[in-house]
Amino acid sequence: MSNNPYTAPDELITGGHVTKECNSVTVLFDDIHYSLSSGQLNGGFHHTLGVRNQQLTYHIETEKDLPGGSVANYLAQEFEHIDVPVHFSTALLTSATPSLHAYTMVQESDTIVETIVTGGYKSTAHRAGTGYCYEEKDGEFHTPGTINILVFTNKALTDSAMVKAIMTITEAKTAALQDWKVESTKVIPKYNTQIDHSLAKETNTSATGTATDGIILTINTNGDVLTDAGSYSLFGDTLAKAVYLGVQRALENAIGTE
Repeated sequence: MSNNPYTAPDELITGGHVTKECNSVTVLFDDIHYSLSSGQLNGGFHHTLGVRNQQLTYHIETEKDLPGGSVANYLAQEFEHIDVPVHFSTALLTSATPSLHAYTMVQESDTIVETIVTGGYKSTAHRAGTGYCYEEKDGEFHTPGTINILVFTNKALTDSAMVKAIMTITEAKTAALQDWKVESTKVIPKYNTQIDHSLAKETNTSATGTATDGIILTINTNGDVLTDAGSYSLFGDTLAKAVYLGVQRALENAIGTE
């Protein structure tokens, strides 16, 4: 952890206690927060006391190979080990190294956005719409590479604004990948030849993300309520800058480790 120039502080400015371990980064809150998560444990909109980015350190073929028999159960067990109520927790899975996460804090006026990002991309960088590598069926599992983004703010957002924030986060992530000149992997994708696949006809295409990215956005329900998180708004611009910088720093940390 000492070799990481972008390691997260022990306490977030927006509120939250950060625990950094070899295989995980966990943020715990003193009171209940509200989150929008793509994680399989309590994903979607959820009240939360803790969020986590958990590394999977071995390859599996199906979810049944995980402790607990599923991603959700595996992540739930990780929270149980640290005595955090599972029903007030959400988490993401990654194969990237959590100790090489990147922390950012961007402030504009009284708006603060903090991020903790992990970046693994070489084996799973992908351009959306250029084909798929597997079909989810009978528990088949695609081991994550993953750019996982944890976002924290001192503001409150309406549900619709939180969805808009996910869009802004994704746009910022893609911009960072494009500026980093990350290309989609050379894995030959599968696709239905009976529909148009004009995107798949290009070669050496820039990646828009990885095939297994995740986001957890956590807001402060006691903060000022905002209804817009688009990039024209002050909040959206601050959010985009924090995510962009976080992804770039995470990619920088990931060089030479994959």
